[in-house]
Amino acid sequence: MAAQAINKSPETLTWQATFPQGTSFLLEETRESRIMFPNQAEFPLAGNSATWENRDVVRYSEGALLAQARTQLAALLPEDFELGEAVLDDQGPFDGPDAVWQLREQHAGYGLILVEAKQSLTPRDVSRLRERLSGPVMRLMRGPTVLVVAPWLSPRTRALLEEAGHSYLDLTGNVRFRIDRPAVYLRLQGADRDPNPKPQSQARLQGPKARRLVRLLVEATPPYRSKSLAEAAGLTPGYVSKVLSSLDEQALVERNQRGLVEHVDWPALLLSSAGSYDMLRNNQASTFIAQEGARALYARILADIRRPDVVLTGSFAASSIAQVAAPAQLVLYVADPELMRRFGRLLPTDRGADVVLLKPEDTAQVEGTRTTDDGLRQVGLGQLVLDCLGGNGRLPEEGQAVLDWMRAHEDEWRRPDLPRLDR
Repeated sequence: MAAQAINKSPETLTWQATFPQGTSFLLEETRESRIMFPNQAEFPLAGNSATWENRDVVRYSEGALLAQARTQLAALLPEDFELGEAVLDDQGPFDGPDAVWQLREQHAGYGLILVEAKQSLTPRDVSRLRERLSGPVMRLMRGPTVLVVAPWLSPRTRALLEEAGHSYLDLTGNVRFRIDRPAVYLRLQGADRDPNPKPQSQARLQGPKARRLVRLLVEATPPYRSKSLAEAAGLTPGYVSKVLSSLDEQALVERNQRGLVEHVDWPALLLSSAGSYDMLRNNQASTFIAQEGARALYARILADIRRPDVVLTGSFAASSIAQVAAPAQLVLYVADPELMRRFGRLLPTDRGADVVLLKPEDTAQVEGTRTTDDGLRQVGLGQLVLDCLGGNGRLPEEGQAVLDWMRAHEDEWRRPDLPRLDR
């Protein structure tokens, strides 16, 4: 990177910084921090991988963020739409939003946009934002469009903003913008990962320990304490506390001032956990073809009391809850894959497998099982959803169907107490 000072004052130093690929920044350096101003003509908003040596002091000022977001939104609108600052008839400054824009079209009139500029916005911040914007400003303006702009917004944050009825735009290209007058609806996909991540100080929601905790949170009804969760899951209290702090920040759990977990958004928690889980990669998987067919083998397993010890997951388990289509692939957790291979007369294959044998990455996955009328054990519903969403073929669709059933029948499957996992 080459940098050249183009303006200097006692308080501010402005640099023109150019990267080898030709992209450039204006960088304004004050005594407290550095602020980047992307050059709209030369700097691509999405896909840029340029980094500064001292990332933690690089940030957008509110004015730069608003200017960049407005330029980006205007570029997405048809030519006959005009986006500008609103003139508010001697109302004085608004107490709340960072800016008020006006979108005008010659024949359709105009609409107002309340703009909130955030250096960062966590999922937990969304509920606070909703409370702040539910005051007299919104009532006075009769429900204007609320637009949240930020350098980057996580998928969870974007989902909660949409649930709250807010529009959003980030500088990586994630856009959801809706206004009724003039009628506009925009939706674009940008980066799902923060291009300028901050150092991780909290536990991330991935790995067998995290998924063990997730299943407990899903399957047991709050309230419960961090210590009780740690004891039930066989995890250290410090680890559980870190994960809960991260989940709280993501608005996946709600805790009171004493740290008691009072609510779990368990559907969102399962979906979030499934994003880092792959059924075939995280577990030790072997794939086979059953000579008699998967359905016939399943029937023989049910009928034979001398069958090997297995726990059912995947399509055959999902179809007993919420059938999407006739199950075609038999997925089993097994203690001894070789014993099951001989019992099922299975032929190893890399393609077209109709039987999958899994050795679990964590033995807790096959605890808290359910038992069918035929005496066959099935994984708990939380694990079943994770396996399906993290599977291939139509398994994700079947996992979503099970998740929908769980939403509609929560009283039937969720436990009033924490199950203790045998480890």
